[in-house]
Amino acid sequence: MGIFDALGVGYSGLSTSQTGIQTASHNISNVNTPGYSRQRIEQKANYPLDTASGELGTGTKVEEIVRLHDEFVYGRLKSANASLSYSEFSESTLKEISNGLTDLDNQGIAEDLNGFFNSWSKLAQYPQDEAAKLEVLSGMDRLAGDLNSTHDSLTKMQDRLNGELTDSVEKINDLAKNIVDLNKQINKIENVPHQHANDLRDQRDSLELDLAKMVNISVYKGDATINGKVMQTDAGNGYNINIAGHNIVDGVTFHPLEISQADQSTPFQAVYYTDHNQVKTDITAKLRGGKVGAILDLRGNGYDLEQGKPVNSKIQGYIDKFDAMAKTLVQKTNSLYGSVAQERIQTDTLEGIKADTPLADVPDLKEGSFDVVVYNNSGDVVAKRAITLDDTTTMQSIADAINANQDDNGDNDGTNDLDDLFSAGLNADGNVLTIAPKSGAGAYRIAIEDNGTNFAGWSGVNKLFEGSNAKDIHVKPALIQNPSSLAASKANVDGSADLATEMVNMQYEKLDFETADGSKTTQTISEYYRYSATSIAQDANSASIAKDSAELLTKTVTEQMQAVSGVDMDEELMNLMKFQTAYQASAKIITTVDQMLNTLLGMKQ
Repeated sequence: MGIFDALGVGYSGLSTSQTGIQTASHNISNVNTPGYSRQRIEQKANYPLDTASGELGTGTKVEEIVRLHDEFVYGRLKSANASLSYSEFSESTLKEISNGLTDLDNQGIAEDLNGFFNSWSKLAQYPQDEAAKLEVLSGMDRLAGDLNSTHDSLTKMQDRLNGELTDSVEKINDLAKNIVDLNKQINKIENVPHQHANDLRDQRDSLELDLAKMVNISVYKGDATINGKVMQTDAGNGYNINIAGHNIVDGVTFHPLEISQADQSTPFQAVYYTDHNQVKTDITAKLRGGKVGAILDLRGNGYDLEQGKPVNSKIQGYIDKFDAMAKTLVQKTNSLYGSVAQERIQTDTLEGIKADTPLADVPDLKEGSFDVVVYNNSGDVVAKRAITLDDTTTMQSIADAINANQDDNGDNDGTNDLDDLFSAGLNADGNVLTIAPKSGAGAYRIAIEDNGTNFAGWSGVNKLFEGSNAKDIHVKPALIQNPSSLAASKANVDGSADLATEMVNMQYEKLDFETADGSKTTQTISEYYRYSATSIAQDANSASIAKDSAELLTKTVTEQMQAVSGVDMDEELMNLMKFQTAYQASAKIITTVDQMLNTLLGMKQ
C-alpha cells in the first residue's frame, strides 16, 4: 500500500462524514414535514488489501441510506386511522340527525303529539266550538307537517351521502393513480442496487394512509428480502393494493373504481370494479371501513327495487320507524273516526284485494269483529250488527253479512234492521265496498265501530288523515276546507263528545307499530316516538364513544410510529457533531499525507 492509498483512506472518511452530515441535515430540515421518516446512513469498511503484513484497511464507505420505518407499526397506524375516519364521519352525521329531532322552543313531534291530544281534550269539553275544531285540525296539520319534514330531512341526508360516496370514490381513484405514478419513480431508482427512494416511499406511505382513511385496503409490498438482506423496515419493490378482493393498484398498473346508478329508476349510486377481461362487478356491499364504510352503513349498501329504498341502511331504519309511527297514527285515528255516522260508506280502493281475497292474509288486519251501526237523526242507535273477521272472511263475505236478512234488534220487526235500511255492494274488481241507504236517504246514518280489527282504519271508511307513511301523511283536505264538519261524537249530533273523548284516551292506549323489516313493538304513540328519537341519540352517542376510543388508539400508535420514524432534534444534533468530528479527523489524515508527500518531494530535491 502506497502513500496515495493512505490519501484515499482519508478521502473515504471525508466523503462518508459529508454524507452523514448531509443526511442529518436533511432530517433536521424535515423535522416538521408530515409523513417524513428519518434517514440513516449504513456505513461499512471498504474491502482491505492483502499485504505481506496482513490485510490492510482501505477506509470506509456508505453502503446505502435507509429510512427508519416499521411496516408492522405502520400497518397498525393505517388500521387506527381507518377506524377514526369511520367513527368521525358516523358521529358527525348521526349527531346532525339527532339534533334535528331535538324538541326545543315548544316545537317538534313530541310537542305536536301533546298539542294533538290537548286539542281533542278541549273539543271534548266544547264539542260545538268552531275554534276548538280549528285548533284540532291545526294541531293535526302541524303534526303531519313535522313528520313530513323529518322524513324529508332523512331522505335528503341519504341523497347527500350519495354525493359523498361519489366524491369519495373519485378521491380513492386519485390517490391510487398518484401511488402508481410514485411506484414508477420508485422502481426506476431502486433498480440500482443499494439505492432507496426514501422520500418517495414516504410520499407513497402518506397517500396509502389517506387511502386507508377512505376504505379498508390490503397492501402487498413484495418480498421482505432484498439483495440477500432481510429488510425489517421496508419491503421489496412489489406493490399491490386490494380493495374488496380486487386489485386497484397492481405495481405500475391502475384499475379505477367506477360509480354509477344501480338502476335507471333510482339515483342510488353503486361502486363497480372492472377487471382486465372487462367484467364489471358490483362491490358496493363488500366495501368496509373508513369514510366509505361509514357512508354505506348510514346510506345503505344495496337497493331494493321492489320496495324502492336502500337496504342495510341505518338512516333507512330511522325512516322506517317514523313511517311505522305515521302509519299507525293514520290507521288508529281513522279507525276511531270511522265510528262517526255518515249517510253512506265507501272504502278506499284496496290495493291487492279482490272479492275473494282472504283478509286474514292482510298484515294490517287482526282477527276479531267490528260493528256496523245505524243511527237515526236524533243520534239513537237503530240497528247494530257485528261482523266477524277470521280466516274465512273476504270482502264478499262482509258484503253478504251486511245484506243478510236477520233481526238485529230481536223485535221481530222486518223494517228496522241493517239489511232493511242499507245495502252493501262491491265494485267490479271487488276492492271497493259501498254501503248505501236503500230508501229514505238522510233519515238514517251509518258507521263502523271497530273492536280491534283495524278494518275501519285500514279500509278508509271515514278519514281524519290521508297517506300511509311519514312522507305523505296529511289531514284530509275536505276537513281543512270545512273545519266545522269535524265531528266530536260518533252519532254526529250536537251535545255529545264521545268520539273526542276516545281520541284523548288514545294517548294512553298501547298500539302496535311494525317497521318494514317486520320488527314489531307495542307502545303508546308518545312512547314510540321517544323510543325512535332515543335510538338515534343512542347511536350518535355510541359513535361518539367509538370516536373517542379510535382517537386514543390513533394517538398511541402515532406515538409508536414517531418513536420509530420521527426526527429527534437532540439526536440529530449529536449526529452532526459526531460526523463533524469524524470529518475533521479525516481532514487531519489528508493533511498528514500532504505533509508526507511534501517531505518525500523535498528529499528528491
